[in-house]
Amino acid sequence: MSSSSSLYKQLGLGAGSPVSASHLLLLVLGAGFLALTVFVVHPNEFRIQSFFSGGCGRPGTDAATAAVAASPVKNVSGGASDAAAATTAARSPDDDVRVLIGIQTLPSKYERRNLLRTIYSLQAREQPSLAGSVDVRFVFCNVTSPVDAVLVSLEAIRHGDIIVLDCAENMDNGKTYTFFSTVARAFNSSDGSGSGSGSPAPPRYDYVMKADDDTYLRLAALVESLRGAARRDAYYGLQMPCDRENFYPFPPFMSGMGYALSWDLVQWVATAEESRRDHVGPEDMWTGRWLNLAGKAKNRYDMSPRMYNYRGASPPSCFRRDFAPDTIAVHMLKDAARWAETLRYFNATAALRPSHL
Repeated sequence: MSSSSSLYKQLGLGAGSPVSASHLLLLVLGAGFLALTVFVVHPNEFRIQSFFSGGCGRPGTDAATAAVAASPVKNVSGGASDAAAATTAARSPDDDVRVLIGIQTLPSKYERRNLLRTIYSLQAREQPSLAGSVDVRFVFCNVTSPVDAVLVSLEAIRHGDIIVLDCAENMDNGKTYTFFSTVARAFNSSDGSGSGSGSPAPPRYDYVMKADDDTYLRLAALVESLRGAARRDAYYGLQMPCDRENFYPFPPFMSGMGYALSWDLVQWVATAEESRRDHVGPEDMWTGRWLNLAGKAKNRYDMSPRMYNYRGASPPSCFRRDFAPDTIAVHMLKDAARWAETLRYFNATAALRPSHL
């Protein structure tokens, strides 16, 4: 099947589609632009600076030098472009940490995506080195609504930060498995391309993080904490259950608010029988289940208390806390009021000048 017909299927333009003839041309043009942007122009150009600079940076050349004071990571395991030339510069082993963050969302959640683009672009503006360390992408499955097909196409053309997976939209029916396995194939460098010597090139990313769209990430703190983590066999996040006395003692896993796997584990998930056969269930628990059953992720990093759920009026707990200056991530920001309270605490509007008003 051609790439264009596959994209038509993803965008809901197959047989039985409710699209009328008067809308077909617009949809086809939108789908074509989405295919060009997501799968041809940007497979290796997922740059966070495109949020605010028009994507002027060159791949692989961004500085990544700023450091943010943060407490060390805690290891709980005991172990220490154009369409014709979309390429990525080879990384040397001493390059700074590189993270791909896939924010799982729904095609119709335009307002949330625009809020997150604003938040993370401003963080990158304040810390320019983030543009060389973090790539943020919005991830959803096949777009079936004719309306969403057009509007998502416009987003992809403008921002180049959309990943469309070949799956039916879901939360706990394999979407995370499809995300990790798709990323592993898209950025596979095992053929040694870009190394210049025939030996395997360094991976494009050191870590891949799955995050929710109601999670606020402080990217500089995230990157700084990962600098001290192992680059292989690593599993990073807020470990659950965090209260072994009051919670059912199921095997440990990292909360779905936002957890990262080292690149070798992403590749393993893409090929392992454990994940291929059994990926229907609570996605964060099932990721931990795969790793536990296979004896993987010897390097586990529990980022409590720096990753937590929004507390509000609820009583504090081991996973629900008040804001703190060294925070990495806040979860359960379900509405605009919670987002505003969180952003106010972390002084996200510090760059506002009187002239802006």
